[in-house]
Amino acid sequence: MREREKEAVRQNLRDAGCPSEAIEKYMLLGEEDKAAEQAALLAGHRAALLLALHESQRKIDCLDFLTFKMAKSQGRGEKSTGCTKQKNKG
Repeated sequence: MREREKEAVRQNLRDAGCPSEAIEKYMLLGEEDKAAEQAALLAGHRAALLLALHESQRKIDCLDFLTFKMAKSQGRGEKSTGCTKQKNKG
C-alpha cells in the first residue's frame, strides 16, 4: 500500500474514533496480511460505537420522557395526545 493510501486509511480510522493504539495495530496487521484480524478489530470498534449509541439513545429517551411529563403537568400535554383544550370547555 502506498504512503498516501496508508494515510487515508489512518485518517478514516481516526474519523471513526479509533484510538491511536488500535490504528497502529490495524496498520501492522495490514502489513502482515492479516485481514481477518483487521476485520475483527474493526468489528470490535463498531460494536463499542453501537453500544455507546444505544446508551445515548436511552439517555435521550429519559430526557424526552421528563420533557413530556413536564409539558403534561403544565397543561400542554393534551396537544401531544391529539386532544384539545376545547373539549374541556362547555
